[in-house]
Amino acid sequence: MAKRSPRYQFTDKAEHDLEGIIDYIALEWGIAQANTYLDGLETRAQLLAENPDLGMARETLCKGLLSFPYESHVLYYKKHSRGIVIVRVLHQHMDPVKHL
Repeated sequence: MAKRSPRYQFTDKAEHDLEGIIDYIALEWGIAQANTYLDGLETRAQLLAENPDLGMARETLCKGLLSFPYESHVLYYKKHSRGIVIVRVLHQHMDPVKHL
């Protein structure tokens, strides 16, 4: 029996973050660039699902929270039994204390 590879999932807030990011990129640089950015972000999310300890512990923000950068954004996530749950995707200049 084949072992299932770890997975990632986004919370509703993280999905909302992604929608805003993709809308902004599409408006500023076009649909193709928005799709490229989203593909890269999803590749990073899968990497983190497979290697959840790559992230920086952010225990001062929330118990069990980790973060890892992607381009101009930071993925905030928690380990899950089958991978990770991405809690938020915030721009690197956003204060996570205010948005988590």
